[in-house]
Amino acid sequence: MSILGSPPPEPTQMLWPTFKCVAADPAWLFGDKLPGPGRGAEKHYDVMTAKDICNLTLPPIDDDAHLFLWRVSAMQQEALDVVKAWGFTVKSELVWLKRTKTGKRHFGMGRHVRLEHEICLICTRGRGAGVLNRSQRSTFVTSLYLDDDGGGSFEAMVGRHSEKPPEFFEIVESLVPGPRLELFSRAQRPGWTCLGNQVPGASTTLATAASGNAILT
Repeated sequence: MSILGSPPPEPTQMLWPTFKCVAADPAWLFGDKLPGPGRGAEKHYDVMTAKDICNLTLPPIDDDAHLFLWRVSAMQQEALDVVKAWGFTVKSELVWLKRTKTGKRHFGMGRHVRLEHEICLICTRGRGAGVLNRSQRSTFVTSLYLDDDGGGSFEAMVGRHSEKPPEFFEIVESLVPGPRLELFSRAQRPGWTCLGNQVPGASTTLATAASGNAILT
């Protein structure tokens, strides 16, 4: 997400490592508006247009690196545009399959089909960061602690709206080496540089410097 503000310091002024691994769950601005006080991303955090996400000035990323980019089903072309703008090429994907607390398949929202999964694009720049683990399956399953009828506490497992589960980061850490960068982060994470305006205790200056003109959330 983005909050435009005063001109930030140049990213080169910060003591950044050169990142080999980048994970990003962009704050996509959807074209439709959902009714209700809690439905829709913009009711939970600041959102950005695909163009603004494409134009973010990123911290230093190695010429041989991996990008793990979460996309939404209704904005697939926009996700591909971001991948290209950031200098990466799509190579594969991870699929997060969601289950209720009793192990039944999650019955989510959707205009054509009801979604029970999310997809993260696996992308590379140059030769990539190098794959450490070649036995990782393309899908992973977590319980959302939802009742079978969709009720219950979604936040018990994945936290705030759109927040990704710890299992995802464990998979990424097993797949590729660091240094590791998370954009649009929601929490501090050991072994990662986490940038986002919802990260507890994060420096706004640090996040602003990373994006060039925006605060990542």
